[in-house]
Amino acid sequence: MLHKLKDEGSVHIQSWRRAQANGWIAVWRYGIGVDAEKPEPLSNKARVKKCRERESIEEKEFRLARQRQLKRKVKRDPLTAAFYGSGYNSPAD
Repeated sequence: MLHKLKDEGSVHIQSWRRAQANGWIAVWRYGIGVDAEKPEPLSNKARVKKCRERESIEEKEFRLARQRQLKRKVKRDPLTAAFYGSGYNSPAD
């Protein structure tokens, strides 16, 4: 129905509002006017940059600590290895 009214020139898109699932929703207005341009979608890099600009210092430190933790390699305790052998199923055991 809105598209029919738009073709007749009775309504126009006043602005665009952010939506959860669909991205952008048109805000319609009754009367003659020029349609607002739909905003371009953000790239992944721009989205991450925008999100990181909004995070607090504590959130940033927590995120960086989590990233550092992923890079750590857990070392096996040598005493446990001496009692129970290596963790691999090798034919030499």
